[in-house]
Amino acid sequence: MERKLYDAINRRSALLDEARDLLDKGDMEGYKAKMADATAMNEEIEAMQALAAEQGRFDARDKGMKELHDGLKAKKEEAAQTNALDAARSGNEYVRAFADALRNGVSVKTGRGVEAYHPLYNALTTGGGSPAGSDGGFLVPIEFDNMIHRRMKDFIRLSDYFNTETVSGLTGWRAVEKAKASEGLNLITETGTITPDDQPSFEKVSYSVKKYGDIIVVSSELMEDNTAGLMQYLSEWFAPKVVLTENALLLALLDGLTASNITAGSEVKDIKKALNKGLNTAYSRRAVLLCNQDSYNHLDELEDANKRGLLVPDPTAPDAYRFKGRPVAYADNDLLPSRTVTTTGATKGDYYPIYIGDFKSFGTLFRRKALEFASTNIGGSAWRTDTTEVRGIVRMDAQKMIAEAAVKREIFIAAAT
Repeated sequence: MERKLYDAINRRSALLDEARDLLDKGDMEGYKAKMADATAMNEEIEAMQALAAEQGRFDARDKGMKELHDGLKAKKEEAAQTNALDAARSGNEYVRAFADALRNGVSVKTGRGVEAYHPLYNALTTGGGSPAGSDGGFLVPIEFDNMIHRRMKDFIRLSDYFNTETVSGLTGWRAVEKAKASEGLNLITETGTITPDDQPSFEKVSYSVKKYGDIIVVSSELMEDNTAGLMQYLSEWFAPKVVLTENALLLALLDGLTASNITAGSEVKDIKKALNKGLNTAYSRRAVLLCNQDSYNHLDELEDANKRGLLVPDPTAPDAYRFKGRPVAYADNDLLPSRTVTTTGATKGDYYPIYIGDFKSFGTLFRRKALEFASTNIGGSAWRTDTTEVRGIVRMDAQKMIAEAAVKREIFIAAAT
């Protein structure tokens, strides 16, 4: 590579010398031609220089940096595949083919070779596999996908606080930096050698999206409704189920945190301590206080000596509050339950959870693009009841990325004696 780069730079230099000579002679046509040749070589030289720099930076001997490089490359390839998949699922032709397949109970296996369903198979093949989704169903149109996600926004979603990634494959991994720079630069003497020190450390976190789904029975009359009406009905059914599944996966990550108590009367001091000492400064600055209804109500009722609430209204969002500048969010008790200890003794009472941290660094929700739907008017009870059974499938996974980015606290309310 070094020899090719050296030769390319020399050829470009020679072209520029020739261009200067032609310009001195007043040969503008010849000058422009040589300059065009020299300019054309710029991209080639820059590409070789970039490659050489990357090979030097991501030396195979440095496993962590090599993994980071490979991970970034895989992520870029996934993004390109996702864009291609979106393009394949766009347009009226795809919507018509998808709706027709649903109405006629056409599956991935039975519709193969039918020209009218070619757009559906093209999208499956673009998504990877032979084709991918053969055990699920046809990928939903972009329009239907967006309809479902718009409906999902009406529900409380833990994913709003976590990092989310759309992936095209069933499995993959991410390189997560585990250690930040903690030392200053080295002193370098005149003509001295610069030695690498305090190198970042990376850890490979793997994900494997799993299949989640459900079935809804749709009347024949509704199946014959206009396409927009049919998709709207299915999105109203499917969207809350997707949200509940996301929440369950992310809640499992939060449940892995070990809780410590906040004693009633010491809430402000203990939460400040969690922000000041329980978290690394970088995570603390980006922290969110995630409560359930019990813990949020408890904090909302606290007042200082001047009868002012300790939660400060967010001027940019009238219904939102902050604590020491950090957003305070809450979810239903059904999603983030409190716990009650009924045994006798000093631990008897209620425990209201508060999760504090930079959740986008703490965990990632991986969603596979896109949702899959299939139908049948033959299987199950569909034939006897003149209905169609529609099955929706979503594929996702949640992984803890940096455990130190979040902590769990519980407000302890002792039981009355």
